[in-house]
Amino acid sequence: MKSAKTGRGADKSAEMGRVGNTTMGDTQLLLSKIAALRQRLEQARSLTSAPEVPVACRVSQDASTTSRVEDLQRRISAGAQHHALLDGSLRQMADTNGPVSEEPVWPSRLTVRGRRLLERGRDLVHRLRDLSDDPLLSRDDTDPLDVRFRETASMTDTALRMVQAFPDAPSAQIRLCDGLEAILDVVDTRLASLAAAVAQRRRETTWVDRLADLLTRLDAGRLVDIQPFLTLAEEVLAEAQDGACLRFLHAGPEQPARFIAAHSLTVAQVVARIVRQDPDLRGRPLEPLLAALLHDVGMLRVPADILAQPAPLADDQRRAVEAHTRTGADLAARLWPAAGWLADAVLGHHERLDGTGYPGGLRDAQVPPINRLLAVCEVYAALCLPRPYRPARETRTAMTDTLLLAEQGVLDRFHAERLLALSFYPAGSVVELADGAVALVVATPLARGDLNNPARPVVVVLTDAHGRQLPAPHYVDLAQVEGRSIVRSLSPAERRRVLARDYPEAA
Repeated sequence: MKSAKTGRGADKSAEMGRVGNTTMGDTQLLLSKIAALRQRLEQARSLTSAPEVPVACRVSQDASTTSRVEDLQRRISAGAQHHALLDGSLRQMADTNGPVSEEPVWPSRLTVRGRRLLERGRDLVHRLRDLSDDPLLSRDDTDPLDVRFRETASMTDTALRMVQAFPDAPSAQIRLCDGLEAILDVVDTRLASLAAAVAQRRRETTWVDRLADLLTRLDAGRLVDIQPFLTLAEEVLAEAQDGACLRFLHAGPEQPARFIAAHSLTVAQVVARIVRQDPDLRGRPLEPLLAALLHDVGMLRVPADILAQPAPLADDQRRAVEAHTRTGADLAARLWPAAGWLADAVLGHHERLDGTGYPGGLRDAQVPPINRLLAVCEVYAALCLPRPYRPARETRTAMTDTLLLAEQGVLDRFHAERLLALSFYPAGSVVELADGAVALVVATPLARGDLNNPARPVVVVLTDAHGRQLPAPHYVDLAQVEGRSIVRSLSPAERRRVLARDYPEAA
């Protein structure tokens, strides 16, 4: 969108002059930001055109450098577009003394309500501009939050341009102000939703980054204090106790520390939601949570190319992976020497009740309770997350496979059954119903002993069978109705496609 050029005409009212003067400094600041963005883009381009380095040096370079530069270019370009759009809105209200080739034609008189709405529009533009500077807004056309942001910015720009069409008659302005106020209300609501979604994304990213940093420092011998892990465990537990949705966090294996941290946090979230049902551990829930956060620290010693390998592992590669339990136990013992149970939990989280696990091949009662719980949660979480050698499985499939392993005597049956409290479709899942409608799971049944209940949670139906947004989403307790059931959960890509426009926070 082209930025509108504005200036101060001799026939401008004093009121509009005051609005323009207050925004002049902001406009200049915004233009300087755009110039800085353009400079960064040129720097990124210069990186891609740098002289060729010798082959021996190129081999040792990070293979993802080119993709990071391309991603930087794309983000900078999208950010410049965002700023240009918002700059156009600010210029609608700016007042400059320089020469102009195109001036907005403002009404000669604005009512008090019209001026108030114009001021509100300016505040919304500033909020949009602040949001556009947030690095967690990905500048990706496939990101539902970015799509919602661009639509909201365009809506705001259109609404402010409407003021130019206001007639001078106060009675006519009153009717137009009704429509303008309604549009600004929608913009305000959208901004609040965007801000909340970005805040949630920030919390997830911060969790992963914090744990990745802690694990890296522990592996390097620079961390000797258990307290940062305890603090993170307390936060995960508090979120679960508040009834927050289970979020399956994932990072690519090209960033090993974040890859391991995301998986460990997902395991910890599962543990936090079922540990309250364990009579032995419910009084000390932080212990299994700490074990979940630390259980894979030894994977940092596994070569990154093994973590990212899509093909089956060779024998020597498998041995390298299996060694992570002993390495992790040594690191846990060094971190908290007085807590022998923690090192034992890290060492034995791959032990299986039938003796097929590692490193000790323990059986039955030889496997401690905390290891049994951790093994069940780790298997379920791993199945729900994508891996280089397979896509993520549906939560129902992951639950079924975990329960089958328990039936076969591989995993602890009682802990596996406690997973049913999550439902086959945990709260926050987006599912397709038998009639083709799309719904969001908002609550799961807690009744035990009925294997039908976990497949029939409480949902809020968002679209009809044809994918059209419902005028008013409605809640359905599937356990209480006949003829309505869940067919499957949607993949992340499907969630984005179906919900990105109307429900970006759920996509």
